[in-house]
Amino acid sequence: MAQLNVRLDDQTRDTFDALARARGLSASELIRSLIDSALGRTDVDRPTVDAAPQSLSATERRTLALHHEILAQLTSEADEDNDGWESQHHRHMIEVLNSGYTAEYPDMFQMIQPEMTKRECSLVHDILDMFSTLEASMGRLTEEERASLGEHAEYGLTFRGFDFNNSQEARLASYARYLIKTERWDSMAEHFDAQHESGNSHSPLLASYERMLSVWRPIWNKKIATHGGPSDYLLAPDELREILAAWPYPKEG
Repeated sequence: MAQLNVRLDDQTRDTFDALARARGLSASELIRSLIDSALGRTDVDRPTVDAAPQSLSATERRTLALHHEILAQLTSEADEDNDGWESQHHRHMIEVLNSGYTAEYPDMFQMIQPEMTKRECSLVHDILDMFSTLEASMGRLTEEERASLGEHAEYGLTFRGFDFNNSQEARLASYARYLIKTERWDSMAEHFDAQHESGNSHSPLLASYERMLSVWRPIWNKKIATHGGPSDYLLAPDELREILAAWPYPKEG
């Protein structure tokens, strides 16, 4: 395997190392993933290939065919106003499965998304935890404390959504909406409502969130280790200022 040496100044190296830790990667792994992304290669840690199986066993094919037979019967009468399209679809799938036409399998699995990795799921949990804590902490500050953070603190410490034009961020947004729909992180629900375009930021923000997480995580881990009351989990102005410093674009617009 070829080796590539890159020279960085100390500050850039420290920032890069923090980003790698936030993603749960070594510096070398992060460099390789960034190179793969620049070259248009698939990120091996985040499956993006078609979720349809390349092959099914005879038992799996027969089981799925029976399901389609039942659905064809159930939809045959209800589907009359739609020219029987749905029941006909199920009958096509029965033939595909019984005959083993593997090239047609994607038609059955087109609604199935590739799996999200546990690391991606944990990343969404951490982002929601971080911003729910940041926003609650901001809400408890006095006018003087809020002013001491600077004019851009409100923007930098408020959740801005995910970029729906980015495939990974769109998946993270979808999972975040699911978590909120199942009554977790209720305080973050407003960021995913129609007024906020269901959480669409229209610009990539994941890298910025990960930089903030690299600062927030050690602060948070220290707080939860104390097992204090709800108010003990709120962040002090100095802690908020430290996290805000990791936000690279504090200015709105």
